[in-house]
Amino acid sequence: MTAMPSRAARPQAARSGTTTWTTTRGPLAQAASMTARSLVSVRNQPAQLVDYLMIPMMILLSITFFMGGQMMGTWQAFLDYAGPTLIAMGLFFAIVTTGLGLFADLKSGVFDRLTAMPVSRFALLAGRVAADMVKHTWALIAVGAVAFAIGYRAEGGALGVAAAAAVVVLFLSACSWSMVLVGLTAKSEEQIQTWMVSLLMPLAYTSTMFVEIETLPGPVQWWARVNPLTALADTMRVLLAGEAPGGETLALLGWCAAILAVFVPLSLRAYRRRLTG
Repeated sequence: MTAMPSRAARPQAARSGTTTWTTTRGPLAQAASMTARSLVSVRNQPAQLVDYLMIPMMILLSITFFMGGQMMGTWQAFLDYAGPTLIAMGLFFAIVTTGLGLFADLKSGVFDRLTAMPVSRFALLAGRVAADMVKHTWALIAVGAVAFAIGYRAEGGALGVAAAAAVVVLFLSACSWSMVLVGLTAKSEEQIQTWMVSLLMPLAYTSTMFVEIETLPGPVQWWARVNPLTALADTMRVLLAGEAPGGETLALLGWCAAILAVFVPLSLRAYRRRLTG
């Protein structure tokens, strides 16, 4: 991420002789600029896209081929049931890269330079999240193509696939704000990795991402039903089957709204404290 002022920013000479910057661009337009500037690094370091691709790819192939037959008789049957949700689970694990990237930017002083410019705090953080969503979308398309190549087919056709992909990106966008907060408050990269192991993985493995809820013990079924990743998995299966969305989609949208309502203000507050601390 570079620290160049936007084209809409103009220097103005203050009475004290110093120069200040003003801009007429709103927070959303500023966030779009931050997103574009974050994506410039991909051109110089395309290998970073591998970080977003490898986790969902390995999860899809390893669980499908090594565990799918044991779970549902054949790996092909398992792929039809859980292939897309396994990809979503892998992308969910990969949101840790948002926290790691933000931590690296703070450590290198990128945000110290940007805060000297007339850019809203929300735009700086939202730009990071949006740029990562572009990378997640690329990984979703690439791994989805692999799933199609090994035999997955969606009854809902192209429209169902597009709708399922959209809800995955929406959910990842909301959850990435939790990693923004972690990246702002963590003392080391190891703490960010610990967040993945202690929260992201238990959430994924206690959902219906790759198991049927009826096969779980009673108390675990209760938790699985309220798990936000179950809402995502159920919504994806409905859309991919070409069926009309219902209560599972409303539950997913409710989870997304709740996650954003909690973590966006907390992230902005943590960023403010980081600047003044």
